[in-house]
Amino acid sequence: MSQPVGPDVLVYVCANCIPQAEILPRQWKRDGAHVLVHQIPCSGKVDTQYLMHALEGGGRGICIVGCPNGKCHLAQGNYRAEIRIRSVQRLLGEIGLEPERAVFVRCSPGDPPGRLKELVEDAVAQLCMLGESSIRAVGLT
Repeated sequence: MSQPVGPDVLVYVCANCIPQAEILPRQWKRDGAHVLVHQIPCSGKVDTQYLMHALEGGGRGICIVGCPNGKCHLAQGNYRAEIRIRSVQRLLGEIGLEPERAVFVRCSPGDPPGRLKELVEDAVAQLCMLGESSIRAVGLT
């Protein structure tokens, strides 16, 4: 069986969602899955094509962390990110994969300390419970 091209779970976190002094590891292992976290300027910067590419590489799933509704620092970035995640979920369903492999969660800089880490770890746990992607399982990577 082929090795995945990228990490098993890819997390994109909007820089404006990170509470003051919050520290989120850049990578770790969860249930044998390699988790990689990228900080981005705005959740609206994610692109459907790149999200699908991460999954095509054999990843178990992707998670985007965006601002709460109406609280985006860059106008409508969180709205655009949510639309893109829904597009990815629809595309996953069309190709026979679980739409749950694409997750969007919300966090605010005003949230209590540790909330961001808790949200991300919960999302990663849900993605890991889905197991390996069937794309990876059949060796198409």
